[in-house]
Amino acid sequence: MRGSFPLNGTYFQVNEVFADHDSSYNPIDVPRQWIWNLPRRTAYFGASVTSIFRGLSTVGIQYCFWKGYVCVRGFDRKTRGPRHINPTLHMPASELTKTKKEEKR
Repeated sequence: MRGSFPLNGTYFQVNEVFADHDSSYNPIDVPRQWIWNLPRRTAYFGASVTSIFRGLSTVGIQYCFWKGYVCVRGFDRKTRGPRHINPTLHMPASELTKTKKEEKR
């Protein structure tokens, strides 16, 4: 077996997507015309499901799952293991605080 990445039978087997680690740092150039007519879905990126949906009502959270996907981690195809999400997809709140303080200087 090359490795495993269990989802533990959770609801996220249907609604969770994983950011490919390599292409997160080296994006693949895909011509717009190839994907333009595909159905569009929203992807919600964050450190955790709690942080993504903080402050939303139950109805708001349900809408997000009905119309989109959640991504809280990356996936390294070489090691077949989980990775943190690239900062261009999600900047942790602790990093945002540092950036704002640096801008004020």
